[in-house]
Amino acid sequence: MTEKLLEASLLLVAGMTAVFVSLSGLALMIWLIKSADEKVNALRIRWYAKKVEVKPEEVHDELAAVISAAVFTVLRKPVTIRKIRFLDNRGEDAWAVTGRLNIMASRPIRKRK
Repeated sequence: MTEKLLEASLLLVAGMTAVFVSLSGLALMIWLIKSADEKVNALRIRWYAKKVEVKPEEVHDELAAVISAAVFTVLRKPVTIRKIRFLDNRGEDAWAVTGRLNIMASRPIRKRK
């Protein structure tokens, strides 16, 4: 009887060790994927920000028309642009930009009839 008890406890320890090792491996894999995803998102945000970046002296009537058309599309009301002010991006971190992009992407896009 003691042999069976010893064998069962050895099997228990070996099984629990295997479970903890596999769970630790999964946690490590999730952490690595999360880190890689954060780095890729930061690079993508920087790349998109460079493409979109406009200097204040480059504000033209076309840019104001595009901004007013975008605002009209979202609000469904006529708008008048009185002032265009550019924000300084140096102090922004990737989380703030990602949050803004997620908010913009969550808006429904209605098809025109």
